[in-house]
Amino acid sequence: MTITEYLGAKPKSVLLPLGFLLLLVVSSADYVLHANHMLELSAFYLIPVSFFSWFIGKRSGIALSIASVVIDFAIRLKSLPQAIVYWDELVWFSLYITSTLMIVQLNTLYERERRLSRIDPLTMAENRRGFLESAERAKSFSDRYHMPLSIAYLDLDNFKQFNDRLGHITGDKLLVVVAEGIRKALRPTDAVGRIGGDEFAVLLPGTDKEPAARIVGRVRQELDQAMRERYWSMTFSIGLVSFAPPIDSVLEMMQAADETMYAAKNQGKNRLEHRQFAVK
Repeated sequence: MTITEYLGAKPKSVLLPLGFLLLLVVSSADYVLHANHMLELSAFYLIPVSFFSWFIGKRSGIALSIASVVIDFAIRLKSLPQAIVYWDELVWFSLYITSTLMIVQLNTLYERERRLSRIDPLTMAENRRGFLESAERAKSFSDRYHMPLSIAYLDLDNFKQFNDRLGHITGDKLLVVVAEGIRKALRPTDAVGRIGGDEFAVLLPGTDKEPAARIVGRVRQELDQAMRERYWSMTFSIGLVSFAPPIDSVLEMMQAADETMYAAKNQGKNRLEHRQFAVK
């Protein structure tokens, strides 16, 4: 995880004090060094301006630009001719505002690319990387608040034969329909990811055995209905695992879900296998 991702995950209640601390450090250093040595530190106000612009937003960046100019103006007004101070601060204000607008635009592009790098372009479900990150967040929440967590693996039975019979274009349409059907059955807090060619994973935060089974039951109903409407002879093998905290690792959870799904396939396919993992 990069420092940008780390800070971006923090709430504004943490970011705001940090941003104001940066402003305080820069303005204090500016006051001391200008008063004693006539050094120019106006460029360093770009640090808090950039911080607010990136992590909090355009309005905050503009507000910090104004605050930086006011502070810088007050520091220099007693030691420099007034006309020079006004001109310098106008130049710096233009630079701060320009930097704010550029940083906000870069952040918008960064977030879009970051989101796309975590989305499967065919089904618009999360890809493996995105799903792992969602699972990490859900695991942290479960451990912190002692909440259960469930993960389901869903595999399309005989998908290769379906592709061979109806073609890859229809096979791609099938994957899209499956992703849509899963999403339709889930809660807003749940997540779905395409983690392999014809394998999907479902993340169910805050659910133990019975609620998770009900949600996966809705998933099966939605998918069966979608297959009947299109006259596709496709069935699904599902492995569902429910965990009580503390949970060792996301990879172990996903491995358990994968093994449970293969147990369902080995027992004849088109079925749900459900396992419960209690506190160790």
